[in-house]
Amino acid sequence: MLGLAAVTHALPLLLPPDPDPELPAASAETFPRLWATIPAIILTALALGLALDGSNQDVFLRINAASTDWLPPALWSAISLSGSVLGMIALLAPTLKTQPRWLAAAFLAAPLGVLFSQGGKRYFDVMRPAGVLEAGSFQQIGQKLYVHAFPSGHTTTAFLVAAVLILAWPRDDRRSRAALVFLSIATLIGLSRIAVGAHWPLDVLTGAVGGWISGSLGVWLSGRLRFWQRPGGIRTLATIALATSLAMIFVDLGYPQAKLYQIGLAAWGIGGAAAALMRERMS
Repeated sequence: MLGLAAVTHALPLLLPPDPDPELPAASAETFPRLWATIPAIILTALALGLALDGSNQDVFLRINAASTDWLPPALWSAISLSGSVLGMIALLAPTLKTQPRWLAAAFLAAPLGVLFSQGGKRYFDVMRPAGVLEAGSFQQIGQKLYVHAFPSGHTTTAFLVAAVLILAWPRDDRRSRAALVFLSIATLIGLSRIAVGAHWPLDVLTGAVGGWISGSLGVWLSGRLRFWQRPGGIRTLATIALATSLAMIFVDLGYPQAKLYQIGLAAWGIGGAAAALMRERMS
């Protein structure tokens, strides 16, 4: 339950219980350009450096081997599952009551994120570690995948959501603290894709770049398409979150060791979406 616990504990620590009118607050019109640009440049530089260095496979083997001592397979499974599209929607569902812009921006960012991730997978058609390395030479957790490695879809989703949360954070003065929390979580999800043996480090870094850029676009669009400020828009978002969270109970996400976590995450999303729908109905 690490991914869910981190988000649950982070939000109350980062947001003040009562707004202070003397502190600067972010608005839908403002877009933090530096925050959108600098992480994208850093991630791109890291990805290019790894690609040019030619050490992609060696770095994978070192991280994958070390990860066996960091966390047990069940926790890596739960963290990796959190980076799925269904997992991220469920995690964000409870924020609809107070910060509907986050889920709205994530949905607006999704088309570019899907095009980047799925388009890249089909175009480059890179073999995954299981399709290149000898069986038993590295740790594999969950469903074994062999093709469509580049880029990592889970990492794309994780950094898309991280960008949304950070760039649309409601208080400018607390954005740095939010960035520390959510970039750490997104990085952990990216590392989990190496730990479970599903992706190369270059897949992860490239997915992080695409996710961050997609999330930045989603936040920018959400400042102009403000359907999330209207009751009908919130109801639509909550209905989608409710449907996807319900589906999560029955969908096989490839990590049987995290099945209880998957059900708990689905319940988290169902409860959050239902609460948002009830609030709109009563208002």
